[in-house]
Amino acid sequence: MGDRSGKSIVVESTETGLHVYDNPVNTLTNDPVFPAQVETLANFASVSPAQHKNTLVPNADINLYSRRLGTHHLPGGTDSNSRFIKASFVLAHSPKGNDEVENNVFEFTMYSDCMNLDKGILYFTTYDNNQINAVDMNNEDLDTSDLITYGLFKDQDIKFEN
Repeated sequence: MGDRSGKSIVVESTETGLHVYDNPVNTLTNDPVFPAQVETLANFASVSPAQHKNTLVPNADINLYSRRLGTHHLPGGTDSNSRFIKASFVLAHSPKGNDEVENNVFEFTMYSDCMNLDKGILYFTTYDNNQINAVDMNNEDLDTSDLITYGLFKDQDIKFEN
C-alpha cells in the first residue's frame, strides 16, 4: 500500500502471522517473504543505469558495446547481450503445446500493476489479457463504504495493423 508521498508499506500474511513492514523500495512480489527480497538487493548494489567506466584494465580501449552495460549483472539486465541471452534461453526452453504455450508448466506472472499516485490511475495487465488496462480513481466515489469491484478482462485484445 502506498500514497502520494511516495511512502509505502507491505502487509504480509505468512505462517508466522501477519506482518507489516515499511517498504523503502516501493516494490513487491509474492515470494520470498518481503525481508528476504530487500536483503537480496545488496547483491545488486553496483548495478547502474549509467555506462560504467573501464576499471578492469584502465589503459586499454575496451569496446563498451551497449549503452546499458551497467545493468549487465542485473537479472534480466537491459543491456543488449543480457536481452539476447534471455530471449535465447526462453525460446529454447519454453514448453510448447497445441496452443502456443502449454498450460500449467511454465512460471508466469498472473498480473502486473502500477499506480500513478499523482493522477490517481491504476494501470494493470492480467495473464489472460496483457493489454494495459486502467482504472481512474477520480471517476469513483472513494468516500463510500461500499466495496468497488471490477470484472477481469479475460479476452485478449489483439490490435491488427493490417
